[in-house]
Amino acid sequence: MRASPSPSPSPSPSVSGTAVRAVLLDADGVLQVNPPGWLDTLRSLVPAGSGERFTEHLFEAEQAALTGHRSFRDVVAEVLEHWGVPERAEDLVAHYHHIEVVSDTAEVARDLRAAGVPVHLATNQHDLRTAYMRDELGYGDLLDSTFSSCELGVTKSDPAFFVRVVERLGLEPAAVLHVDDKDHYVEAAREAGLRGVVWTVDDGPDALRSALREHGLPI
Repeated sequence: MRASPSPSPSPSPSVSGTAVRAVLLDADGVLQVNPPGWLDTLRSLVPAGSGERFTEHLFEAEQAALTGHRSFRDVVAEVLEHWGVPERAEDLVAHYHHIEVVSDTAEVARDLRAAGVPVHLATNQHDLRTAYMRDELGYGDLLDSTFSSCELGVTKSDPAFFVRVVERLGLEPAAVLHVDDKDHYVEAAREAGLRGVVWTVDDGPDALRSALREHGLPI
């Protein structure tokens, strides 16, 4: 649940003189993970021997949904029709909702917000998963807001994603720190002028807290 904010000094400025005033957290690999065997279960939706080619097709087709150009439900219907199993549509959609929230990362988010630092989600997701994460996983309460690629019209591979985020936050880029498990997304954030930290759940919460403290955050 959302922690109650408590008075705290403003985050310390960095060597550049700009304090971090907002943190962006990636979803998959940072705030959440897929349960074990997730990919194997996805491949099992089609006849044996076709699983790998099916997932390649699905992930490629999903790109249009990640940027908001198509609904994921329409993508699913088209892909499953191609593979001759249109009746598995609801199973596939439901499978994308099999997500485990990383409790340690959620606790970091609560601690930052309790210290007066807003925390937002910055993620590549399609429309259905974005809504599920926000409403069913409780991110609407845990975080200040969600910035999803399907709503911004661009993925995190493009620095424009982060430009649009900081514009909506009303902050200068150097006052925003993005945490992601993918180096190239952190690099895109840095190209847009943000700060960036590469961290994955396998690194452990202490490493995350240490990295945040290096940027002057009260964590």
